[in-house]
Order: sequence, then C-alpha cells, then structure tokens
Amino acid sequence: MQVDDKIMYHFHKNIAGYNDIWVKDNEFVVDNNFQSNIAIILKHYSTAVNTTDGDRQTFVNIIDYYLKEEQNQETYIKLLKKAKHLLIGANLFKRETALEEIRKLKYPNLPSRKHVIWLSDEKQLEFWEKELSHDYNMDLNLFKVSVSGTLFKTSDSFIPNNFTGYESNLNEAEKYWNPVFENEKEENRAEYLFQGKVKVLDKLK
Repeated sequence: MQVDDKIMYHFHKNIAGYNDIWVKDNEFVVDNNFQSNIAIILKHYSTAVNTTDGDRQTFVNIIDYYLKEEQNQETYIKLLKKAKHLLIGANLFKRETALEEIRKLKYPNLPSRKHVIWLSDEKQLEFWEKELSHDYNMDLNLFKVSVSGTLFKTSDSFIPNNFTGYESNLNEAEKYWNPVFENEKEENRAEYLFQGKVKVLDKLK
C-alpha cells in the first residue's frame, strides 16, 4: 500500500555503512539501489574460510584435512562452531533465494527484501526487540520515523522454514508474499517492508 508521512518504527543494528543515515532529522530514500543487510549477506556468502596460512579454502577441504588424523577436543569444537555459522548462512541463502524467486515470478510489484528497510508499528515493538536482540546479540537503536512510499505488511510467521528443502521453501514463500492473518501470533510478529522516503524523527533508545 502507499503511505504518506506515516509514523513507524525501525530497529537499527550498528552495521558499518549505515550508521551515518540514522541521525535525528536526517532524510534519505530507500529504492532499488539501496542494499539491505540481507542483500549484503547474500552477495558475500561463501563456504570458503580463511586458513592459518593466509589463503582461503572451501570448508569441505578444511574438514578433509583435519580428518586425516585425530584432533584434540578444542579443534573439534572450533570446527563445529564454524560449521554452525556456515549452515546458518546456507539456510539464509536458501530461504532468501526462494523468497526472491517467488516475488519476481508472481509478485513483482512488491518490494524486494534485498532493497528495503524493515519497519514496525507499536504493536510489534516488544516482539522485535526481543527477537533481534537474541538473534544479533547486540544493542539495538530504536528510531521513530515518518515514511512516504510503498509499505508492504507481512509476518515473520510466514518466513519459510529452515528445516525444509528448497522446493518447500518456494511453496512456503507464497504465504509470505500473499499473507492471510488468521491469529494474534501472526499479527504480533508482523513486519513491514518499505521503499520510499524516510525521515528520522527521533532516537527513542
């Protein structure tokens, strides 16, 4: 839907390259040239890792190297932690690729998650503060904003599952882009994708 000077809220994570725009009274435009955090992650995602020798190898090669002989517990723990990190990235890549494929195919008029900012209204603030603080393990800055442009409402409840395959993610993406809110949980986990003009009104905390 189109909105004009609508009051919304944004949780900003302190990520280099974006802190300078989140300043009170600043105005900026979010369009198809804007790179969301998800777009940046997808662009740089790889299963290659830096080695102690200073080069890069696929993680499969790293595992093969350490499997040649028995390792100490500390080495295994490091490998498991790195594997977990890469698997989280792989699930994100699978999910977001499925969401974008369905959007382009069936809902090209809706804004891409790669080129938006995420907004919330007051009802969802408590949920998103807990969710984002847990996921990113960092302090969040909450901003009150006025937005004019395209606002699309959906819900975190409709995000494709990590434990299903790509084909299932494609089917699940349909519900994300064509949401039907049926209960309070889905409403409380609502998220808004926005493209357009943003004015930062205030930093709340």
